[in-house]
Amino acid sequence: MIEWWDKLSLRERGLVGAAGILLALIIVLQFILFPLLSSHAEASLRADQASRTLDVMTSRGLSQAAGLPAAAGNAMDADARRRAILETASRRGLAIARVQVSAEGLVTVQVDDTSAENVLAWLSDLRSNAGLEASKATMNETGTGLVRSSFEFGGAV
Repeated sequence: MIEWWDKLSLRERGLVGAAGILLALIIVLQFILFPLLSSHAEASLRADQASRTLDVMTSRGLSQAAGLPAAAGNAMDADARRRAILETASRRGLAIARVQVSAEGLVTVQVDDTSAENVLAWLSDLRSNAGLEASKATMNETGTGLVRSSFEFGGAV
């Protein structure tokens, strides 16, 4: 190997050296830097979801372990609707991006980058378990096979 290197001209040594540096840079980026950045983003997402789950659990109280509040014939207040929405989403593994409650008691929920099947299953769970049905819904494809959606819940079915 040393003999081969000694036979190279100064120009060839420079080219081989530059190619070696470029190869080392590609290896560092591909196998060290990109995985670290990816794991940091995933950990941040998991921490955000855990925080939402904790908020749901503490807002409902840890002693209430069974089921969602039934809305059969009774209109739920906005806070109870919000709690039911967040708990059902948490059970489904659905990450709610934003929840807003208006002065009139209308609960608006935004879900980002989730499969349409998961969103529809969540809506079905809300209807069957909590008696909630969206009064307004929008779904847009994000281009990656996922959807971004927004729902308004005005009361019980």
